[in-house]
Amino acid sequence: MKKIFTILSLVSILNGFSQISITSADMPTKGDTIRYSVSPTGTLDFRTNGANYNWDYSLLGLSSQDVYKYLALASTPYSSLVLSGMPFGAFGYKIADSIGGGGTSFKDIYNFYEKTSVAWNAVGTAFTIPLGGTPIKTGGVYSDKDEIFKFPLNYNDYDSTTFKVVTPLGISFFNVGSFTQKGYRLTKVEGWGKITTPYATDISCLKVKSKVVEIDSLKLAIPGQQPITVGFPVTRVEYKWLSKSEKIPVLEVIGTELGNTFTPTSIRYRDNYRKVAASPFSPKIKFTVNKNMGKTQVDTFKFNNTTTPTFGTTYQWSFTPSTGVRYVKNTTASSANPSVVFDNTGVYSVKLIATNFSGPRDSTAVNMITISNTNNISKLNLEQTIFYPNPVRSIIQLVDKNLVGKTMRVFDIHGKLVLEENINDQLNVNCDDLANGNYTFVIVDSETLIVKQFIKQ
Repeated sequence: MKKIFTILSLVSILNGFSQISITSADMPTKGDTIRYSVSPTGTLDFRTNGANYNWDYSLLGLSSQDVYKYLALASTPYSSLVLSGMPFGAFGYKIADSIGGGGTSFKDIYNFYEKTSVAWNAVGTAFTIPLGGTPIKTGGVYSDKDEIFKFPLNYNDYDSTTFKVVTPLGISFFNVGSFTQKGYRLTKVEGWGKITTPYATDISCLKVKSKVVEIDSLKLAIPGQQPITVGFPVTRVEYKWLSKSEKIPVLEVIGTELGNTFTPTSIRYRDNYRKVAASPFSPKIKFTVNKNMGKTQVDTFKFNNTTTPTFGTTYQWSFTPSTGVRYVKNTTASSANPSVVFDNTGVYSVKLIATNFSGPRDSTAVNMITISNTNNISKLNLEQTIFYPNPVRSIIQLVDKNLVGKTMRVFDIHGKLVLEENINDQLNVNCDDLANGNYTFVIVDSETLIVKQFIKQ
């Protein structure tokens, strides 16, 4: 009996150190929101690999945090964009608010993915570009999918795949060219074991290395001339530590490799919320706007930015919602004091990121600007009682039958849309899924504008 117990104990111990296998079930899916932290690049060694290895990256720093938000195509700004050949069930992830500056900036940049039983693929890309002063949404579907992982993924697996996507710069009647990304990916599972980061200790993982060799080419159509094509190589190395519990890589490091020297250019890791300490030398943000209410396509909102210090500081403005916002009077999203016109009704939060030599700092004015189609804003009855109770425990009960069929949108203190419901015949909206805290609800259309604050308990 003692021998049997000893053998069982040994099997149990060996299983505790066995390698894992990554499958489709371990990847993100639409609706997932997963927080990560960004670390300064530093001088840590990310090249180590092998079987039953313990990677200790507990000393990774924290410079900023963000959240992966995997959205159904219909929930992205490109829901009305017909991306011919987009796989059914594909979902998008916003990789950047804006790239570039001035009149050549790309905005709302999304990558689209699909998850199948045999692969995790990049399948499309989309962004908004200014053409003739008008924002144009455009996108492309990979004619050759980028197969990032093939499943099941096990130690020593090796794979070589190709990819290609062409994104038109414009739409059919107003097209100035295209942007092509074409290349190949060499992927090897070069290690297994456990990894420690500031997020958690001893997470079982596989370490995956991908070398991506890519040629990006820009084709510009010039009236009366032959198109001009400019190509440039983009080669990178990606290290990813994958687990069966976190959906996104426990640690992801991207950089360049020359000989035996790897130079990281970005580091991010799975994390919980942690407050990011700002440098005492980073910008101190302060801004105001000339008015807080106005009409679509008529009123101009002029921002007065008094952020200090001004020398060496750059700016990036953004709005929530992000659609229907136009910069006017020769200003852009990177101007110190932009002027803005809104094309859509709604209540807008305003965010300013100011960056200098010590890093970025941001500030958000929640529900700062209210836009309506109504000429007489003073008659919008913003102060009358239209709901009860407050605080709300479960149900917001409205009192005006004219609100039936209209849409209520609820925003948290950060300006994030957390609930959107059509008002039913009973004039109530269920708030059970909201966490306790302070919220603002907005009901707005061409005839109605209501903005109310409430507390959820």
